[in-house]
Amino acid sequence: MASEKSVGRLIDEFEAAGKLSAPDAQALRQAPIWTIPFTEIAAYLGGSVVFVGLVWIIIALLQDMSKTAIDTALFITSALTGGLSYWLVRQGEWQKTLGEFVIAISTVSFAIGLGLLLDIADVQEDLILLFASASALAIGTALVPRTTFIGTVIVVVATQPFIAAVVSKYFADTALAPLAFMISGTVLLWFARQKIGLQFIARSAGAVSLLFASIGYAAWDNNRWQPAIALLITSLLFAYGAKTLHLEIVGAGGLGVTIATGILAGRLFDSTLPQGISVIGVGALIIFTSIAIQKKATP
Repeated sequence: MASEKSVGRLIDEFEAAGKLSAPDAQALRQAPIWTIPFTEIAAYLGGSVVFVGLVWIIIALLQDMSKTAIDTALFITSALTGGLSYWLVRQGEWQKTLGEFVIAISTVSFAIGLGLLLDIADVQEDLILLFASASALAIGTALVPRTTFIGTVIVVVATQPFIAAVVSKYFADTALAPLAFMISGTVLLWFARQKIGLQFIARSAGAVSLLFASIGYAAWDNNRWQPAIALLITSLLFAYGAKTLHLEIVGAGGLGVTIATGILAGRLFDSTLPQGISVIGVGALIIFTSIAIQKKATP
């Protein structure tokens, strides 16, 4: 499969097959992986500064105001920045990049405004976080196909608070809590495979979520089967990262395998020596399995 081959290897194969001339192949090898025009870089930097400045102004204006007045101001800010972002995005070029930063202001203002409105209505705190994060998640999902990067960022940022609210409301202090974050991590990894901007961000967030959730699940209760399940999940994560050549997933999976193996060894053996031997054995098995898979994949 092409996904198992590096760009350099594909170039070599195309050159050997006569599909690329030697000069073209060399040009592809020397080409930078990615380039960003200076105006776009300036737009990203300027957008970041504008984002911070707008948040600063909003905080200053909201001081010494009643909750109702603050909530009204937040919804007005969300509407105005939403309209401004729509106009900027339609302009294209660097204005589009700036517009996506303004979208972030609009989304955050709306989510906080909704949360404050629910707080005024004396809604339970867990439900406030649940509905506020769900609104941001819905907005981000709708923006993903229409924006370059901000839709992905909003989805990634809103996912974990949403899961945390669900866990706090329904699964607090149970082993189901880390399982919920495993599900969110898996969903983010699936999300990263879609046609979205900043796939790396979604992949990294998904891998980290699975890593910490697996470790938490392994250490949750004093038994042997939970660390074994965590070891299986992190091994699959490692294998997936190796297959797709995504180093951020490989790193998270490898760290998870190491920690889960240590926890499982501690549960299986009372002596330090067999614990260390078992950890070494798992590491050696991973190495030899990876070599075997690589040889099988090599034409």
